[in-house]
Amino acid sequence: MVDKELVFQAQDKSLVVISIGVANTLISYRQLSDSSSESAGVLIGERRDVHIVIKTVSEPSPWDIRSRFMVDRVSKHHQKVVDDAFKKNNGEWQYLGEWHTHPEDVPKPSMTDYSSWHKNLKSSDPLILIIAGRRDFWVGKKIQDNIEVLKQV
Repeated sequence: MVDKELVFQAQDKSLVVISIGVANTLISYRQLSDSSSESAGVLIGERRDVHIVIKTVSEPSPWDIRSRFMVDRVSKHHQKVVDDAFKKNNGEWQYLGEWHTHPEDVPKPSMTDYSSWHKNLKSSDPLILIIAGRRDFWVGKKIQDNIEVLKQV
């Protein structure tokens, strides 16, 4: 568990802040055993000028398709979490990107991850991508067709 926000920085000095609650939720889904399935959800929070603050996430639903090395969010549950957060926070909280887990200590995106992100994530605003590994996080920022790996500060 973490007791402080996690902060990542892009080359342009913009920051991505992951709240304590979000970090601990992601940690709770780590694939620590050989039978653990991948988990996935969406990231929700605020855009503050060029900075992004992740305030909450959607968590896996019973309808998602999950296995050791694959996850498919097929449920409308994730969109409902975004819609509810938007309404509850007067339109200030919004969809910011996606997260999922990998069964490796220090995660890195697979070719399937990159292919899926390029095919399915279209936005004029930057989107955040997080992979939670067993010991570390991989955090990226997708702007148009470019994905930059962010550095923790």
